[in-house]
Amino acid sequence: MTDGAIRPQLSKLVCGKSRSTGELNVTPLEVYRERGHRRLASRTFASKCAMCLWGAEMAVAMIIDQWNPSVRRFRRETFCYGPKGCRFYMAGPTRKVPGRRGMSWDEEDWVDEEATVAPGTG
Repeated sequence: MTDGAIRPQLSKLVCGKSRSTGELNVTPLEVYRERGHRRLASRTFASKCAMCLWGAEMAVAMIIDQWNPSVRRFRRETFCYGPKGCRFYMAGPTRKVPGRRGMSWDEEDWVDEEATVAPGTG
């Protein structure tokens, strides 16, 4: 993780109840890791994606100084792990990542595109 990059930290199973049967569905973390994450507009998450299996709001660790990775800050962000063709998906604003000595870095769209490329195709 260089240049103050942000990476979501998945630390537990994601689960939800099926709306039709009420059964508990548990999706293994490996599935989310394979699918990759894309930034999601927080308003879209709140209005349409909070109940979706692929929508997630989580704490994100930011490494502020790549030469001293112990210096971290945390913030909450929303992500989509769903299909790229989802009609509700709306990208959030580019992420602003603070850096050392007052510098900052904008995480552009290519970061999300790279995160959702299937292994072995990129």
